[in-house]
Amino acid sequence: MPEGYSYEIRETAQELFVTEGRTYDQVARVTGVSVGQLKRWGMAEGWSAARKEYREALSSIKRDTVRLRAKLLKAALAAGEPQAVYAFAAIEKAAAAGKKKADPGPVFAPEKLKSINTPAAAVDALQEVVELKLNNMLAQPDILQLSQIKELKQTMELIDQMKAKYNPEAVDDDDQVSGGLSDEAADMIRQQILGVTRK
Repeated sequence: MPEGYSYEIRETAQELFVTEGRTYDQVARVTGVSVGQLKRWGMAEGWSAARKEYREALSSIKRDTVRLRAKLLKAALAAGEPQAVYAFAAIEKAAAAGKKKADPGPVFAPEKLKSINTPAAAVDALQEVVELKLNNMLAQPDILQLSQIKELKQTMELIDQMKAKYNPEAVDDDDQVSGGLSDEAADMIRQQILGVTRK
C-alpha cells in the first residue's frame, strides 16, 4: 500500500465507520490515521453506502426478530403446547443475552485505591463500594433482582452499625445503632462484599 498503513488499520477504520457509526474525526483519534486519508479510503471503498446498508439491515433484523417473537408468543398462548412455550422461552433468553452483551451498562470503578489505616477509613471505603454497587445495579434495571436489593439493604444496615462503632461523628443522632458489629454482621460483610469466608 502506498500510504504505509497496514491492512489491519484500514480494516479497523472501516469497521469503526461502517458498523459502529463513528465519525471520521473519531476514527482518526482511535486509529491515528489522518481524516483526509480516511475520507479517501471511504470514497474509494464506498463506506457511506456500506454504513447505510448496514443500518438498514440491522433495522430489518430487529423488526423481523420482534415479529418472530410476537408470532411465537401468540402460538404458545393459543396452543399451550410445551414445544411452542419452549421455543418462545428460548428466543426470549437469546434476546436477553444479546442485549446484555451489546449493552453491559456502565462499570463503576474507583479512580485509585485508597489508603485504609483505621477502622473508620475501612467503613468509609466499604460504604463507597456499596454505593458503587448500587449505582451499577440501578444502571441495569432489567437484570435487577429482589434478592440483590435485600442483600444491599442488609449491608447498608451493617455499615450504619460500623459507623456507630468506629466513626460516631459520621452518624446522625437518628441513625445511632446501639452496640458494636456482631460476628454475624462481620461474616455477612466478608461474604457479600469481600467474597471471603471465615474458617
